[in-house]
Amino acid sequence: MSRFVPTFLVSVLVFLVCARAQDGMPTPAPELKKLEPLVGNWTGGGTMTEPGNVVSEWKARGSYRWCLDGHFLREDYTIEFKGVEGVFTFVGYLGWDRDNQRYVNINANNAGQVQMHEMKFLPDGTVLQIMLQNQQGMPYAERSLFKVTGDTMTHTIDMLMPEGPSLTLIDGKFTRGGDAVAVDGSGPSWMGAKQHDAMAKLCKSAGVYETKGEMVQAPGMPTLKIGGIDTFRAVFGGTVFLGTTEGAAEGVPGKYVGEILYGHDPVRNCIVGAYVDNFGMVMQMESRWSADGKLVGIYSGVFQGQPTVQRSVIEFDAAGAATSAASHTIVGTTAPLESFRATYTKKK
Repeated sequence: MSRFVPTFLVSVLVFLVCARAQDGMPTPAPELKKLEPLVGNWTGGGTMTEPGNVVSEWKARGSYRWCLDGHFLREDYTIEFKGVEGVFTFVGYLGWDRDNQRYVNINANNAGQVQMHEMKFLPDGTVLQIMLQNQQGMPYAERSLFKVTGDTMTHTIDMLMPEGPSLTLIDGKFTRGGDAVAVDGSGPSWMGAKQHDAMAKLCKSAGVYETKGEMVQAPGMPTLKIGGIDTFRAVFGGTVFLGTTEGAAEGVPGKYVGEILYGHDPVRNCIVGAYVDNFGMVMQMESRWSADGKLVGIYSGVFQGQPTVQRSVIEFDAAGAATSAASHTIVGTTAPLESFRATYTKKK
């Protein structure tokens, strides 16, 4: 589940989240107000200019809506490129990362990419993202700029290849209105994107699980009982694994809800996970399969000002269903502790 009610696929910081929750459910960060102009449905299109000055047209529809108790703005988009078979689709979560004091965009698409990028608001309200990308072994940089003015939104993407000047790849304009878009991931992958072997193994664990376990809020604190339901499914032709968690922890107020997106990163050669929840938490982790068939996840970063590292180990049965997991955590100068242990019963 999550850092609060750990899922078998998330490297969790359970005790820190519980400590944060003792005074009640956290309210959305005030910084999120800057994202409010995006809320609603959008219809638009524009041009795409590829290297060699090859220009084509595209059209798109998208929606933005608040989710996870108002802590994140979810985006759902479909894009059609003229002369290209299929529809490019993606889902994303825009929010405020309290621990690193930054805006972030977590995104998964039907090309199998799962990424998290930082966003900046420029003085005129333009949202800037500068992203280092890699396609089929070729590194390049993208600069994305989008701005909402009333009921109009403009969006441009400039691309910088290893050689030569930058190129305006995408030039588009949107108008507020149209039908809502809800991407459920049931369609095929984009342009024949293949499911990586590591993801194929992970997707075998798809299903609904009942979780029972225990966790430690902080070093020296008593153990708490936890429980909940995890639902996982393969989306975008099996190139992405999507999870939803609902649960509760003994002595911690409120209901916990979390969302996680998994995909294979060819640059790091591992499964990457990006995660958000209704506590306003955001994180990214790496997972790799061990020689004996266990999934080992690693998280490292800063939480509430403390450097934190966690390793989770998930075990599976012969059919690929998750059976149990344990996590060990180091925070600041404290000794490592077993922060989480649980068993999973697959219901369907």
